Amino acid sequence: MTVRFELVALALPAGCAPESLPPSVVALVAACWPGMSRAQLLDRARRHALRVSLHLRPDAGPEGVNLFSLVLESADLRTELVAHVRRLVRRRGAHRAKVSLPPARDVRQQGLF
Repeated sequence: MTVRFELVALALPAGCAPESLPPSVVALVAACWPGMSRAQLLDRARRHALRVSLHLRPDAGPEGVNLFSLVLESADLRTELVAHVRRLVRRRGAHRAKVSLPPARDVRQQGLF
């Protein structure tokens, strides 16, 4: 069986203020949505010139959700986010899951983090 990952949410680690994030990370967070796949997340990060690594955190998340440490690196900056990820198990013979599309964005909220 293959395992597929689905993003539930991105969060900041304790003690990190949103204002301290570099602009490329802010742009990446704005480009993410709940339900996007791991491959889509990695692709979005590469588009913002960020190197990505995902590592399972020892913390326990809510039921059915695993916490991953999402480390984003650019030329001189290193930022860590907490990714809440749900594992979706795909059974053999099942049809391929549809690609998650970004939700429609309201133009009035483009400046929000």
